[in-house]
Amino acid sequence: MVFPAAEPGTTVLAVHAHPDDETWATGAAIATLSLLGCTVHLRVASGGEASERGQTEAAARDRRAARLTGASDALGIHGWDWLDEGRWLDTAARPSPRSLTSARVEDLSDTIVQHLNDIRPDLVLTVGADGMTGHPDHILLHQAVRHAAAQVHLSAPVFESHLLHDDVARGHALLRPALGDITVGSGRCTGSTPPPGLRTLAATEQAASARRAAVDYYSQGLGTQPLADLLQTTSGRGDSLLLRGVLDAIGWGTERYAVYEAN
Repeated sequence: MVFPAAEPGTTVLAVHAHPDDETWATGAAIATLSLLGCTVHLRVASGGEASERGQTEAAARDRRAARLTGASDALGIHGWDWLDEGRWLDTAARPSPRSLTSARVEDLSDTIVQHLNDIRPDLVLTVGADGMTGHPDHILLHQAVRHAAAQVHLSAPVFESHLLHDDVARGHALLRPALGDITVGSGRCTGSTPPPGLRTLAATEQAASARRAAVDYYSQGLGTQPLADLLQTTSGRGDSLLLRGVLDAIGWGTERYAVYEAN
């Protein structure tokens, strides 16, 4: 069992940088744990404002929050909240005074500590050292979770999600026949070398389907539309499309985790 401590009544905390990270990075695990009877809480550092173009800051955050609520329901999340609403903005990795990209690890860590103390999880989910996709906000969040875990002498294990080099390569290979030489992804998402003790989750079809449904709340059809049709109807060629290809290649129920113990 990837999550040996998981049983009905187990309290889980997932911590992520943006709305949709919970689904792409840990969606299969969240759905699996929820189906086991665990209570899953989610905390998110920024409002995902960069994904809702043409909106004011507050309107963008509200629209993203509605999408996050739908995805959370699909995955079986008990409840979600911001780490500190409106304090950090998603600026698509462009540094600015209030951007998550420019945040201090210590400041993020302090807010995470508050939620760890409030929720007292038995298990924590987040991303690995490369942020799973190489996004600087994800990497910062990973560092802050570890810093917070050390601050509170967290006894709960922290499960950190990884994509491997081979996973990403398989995603590119799946997309290449339809897209040819068109570049897919930001270039940051390259995958990692397997860390020591890596565990692979092979979730049930029910959990995998929940993950697909959750992705659809962020972009209709991105999780469930047949890939050939999706490539004809979507103009996006970023990391979300690459992740769609990766998950089609390795399986929507597949996630890989290394375990960090703060003590």
